[in-house]
Amino acid sequence: MSIESFDARDDRAAALWADEKQGGGWTPARQSDLDAWLAGRPDRQRLLDQHEALIADPAVLWAARRAAHRTVKPGLFASTPVWMKVWAPAGLAACVAGAALFGATSSLRGDLIVGRRGAPQAVALADGSAVRLNGASQVRVLLGDTERRLRLDGEGFFEVAHDAGRPFTVEAQGVRVTAVGTRFNVDSLETPDGPMVEVVVFEGAVDVTPSKGGVVRIRAGERARVLKGDVQRASLRQAEAETDFPSWAKGWLELDEATLISVIGDLKRATGVEVSLSDPQLGRALVSGRFSYENPENALAAIARLHGLRLTRKDAGQYLLSDA
Repeated sequence: MSIESFDARDDRAAALWADEKQGGGWTPARQSDLDAWLAGRPDRQRLLDQHEALIADPAVLWAARRAAHRTVKPGLFASTPVWMKVWAPAGLAACVAGAALFGATSSLRGDLIVGRRGAPQAVALADGSAVRLNGASQVRVLLGDTERRLRLDGEGFFEVAHDAGRPFTVEAQGVRVTAVGTRFNVDSLETPDGPMVEVVVFEGAVDVTPSKGGVVRIRAGERARVLKGDVQRASLRQAEAETDFPSWAKGWLELDEATLISVIGDLKRATGVEVSLSDPQLGRALVSGRFSYENPENALAAIARLHGLRLTRKDAGQYLLSDA
């Protein structure tokens, strides 16, 4: 199931209108304001209808109630991008906004959710779980009576609704990540040594099973990297271990000795920029630091300075990194 083309601002406004109409303070004046807004674009009525229908969806209501009772760390949402408010206790409309990107959440059994490059997306699944897809990522959702199985291509953050009778498994590049009632991130990366899957656990525990077998349990505050069937487990740095979301989901590129080629892939997914290398060997350079996704050119310039490289803008959203 692909995401239809839509205006993100209109989608957000439609969610807020739908939420306000559910309250007890709706007035003729506000109806006039709504009518004027609807007249501005032909597809706004469709967006409003979707959000009004989704407000009654049980899965979305479950997610909103869960978010409302979650303890939020002070300042966590102080400067986060709009998508994170999907799961914040600010109101039901924001929760519905993420789900509407994919249509009614109850229809996500066996469907393919496709994100767009440079536009991370959030959605509530029919079982009450929540998925946050990084840009240009996709996931196939199969919710059965005895299992919940998702096949991921790219990167996603998963918040799993507890259901002991239906294990929740994410498959990526032949690696299986199984969890029950937890929160974790799965990322498929290209490295100079081949494809790698990285799993970071923020709450609970997951069992990581590489293609050649053997289960490794990864607990909250730990990271697993699976390369060529081998699992390398490590503890997160203290700052990472104490957060509730992966850095990319908060608008940051947080790197701890990541290869330059994987950083380029991250930037392409999250922001849409494309970076080429004058020499493929440059992709093996290790990058550490914290950079904002809001200005990818600044991030690239900083990385270039750190490694003595030259950054050249080839076109809008296209760059070249070469030896200085």
